[in-house]
Amino acid sequence: DCVLDVAIYVRVSTSSQTTENQIIELAEVCERNKWNIVKVYNETISGTKGVDERAELNLMMKDASRKKFDKIVVWSVDRLSRSMNSLVSVLSQMKDIGVDIYSFQQGIDTSTTMGSSFFQMVGIFAEFENNLRAERQKIGIKRALENGAKFGRKTKLTDDKLREIKR
Repeated sequence: DCVLDVAIYVRVSTSSQTTENQIIELAEVCERNKWNIVKVYNETISGTKGVDERAELNLMMKDASRKKFDKIVVWSVDRLSRSMNSLVSVLSQMKDIGVDIYSFQQGIDTSTTMGSSFFQMVGIFAEFENNLRAERQKIGIKRALENGAKFGRKTKLTDDKLREIKR
């Protein structure tokens, strides 16, 4: 029986987070399934950023089109993208070149018909959750401004500098 070559893609949003646990868990999944890990693509960037702004995702997609692996293994669907448009774009590009995606958290594998459908549904909910978060953030900022909070950099203009400018 043939060995499946896979790529692992991990992502965290901030430098205070680490991809280490994702890598350990996904390597174990690959070992259990007897999948051969060809490469690990590892990046620290927000999932709301487009594919063009995400170097590792970009490289992985190029390598996929060069048939360097058969399947992409991710911790969760939201590691690939938090926006539905971007997720659908990644999914359809991978489908067109015959590369499947396996998401550990959701237990979804696009090599199955059911998995392919579920993957799209999960993406819809990921976007929905992101929109709710953005909405709550806007409400919070508005409330903070109403309560006198100041955003942005503090002014460097001192009273002395203002007097000097007026002179």
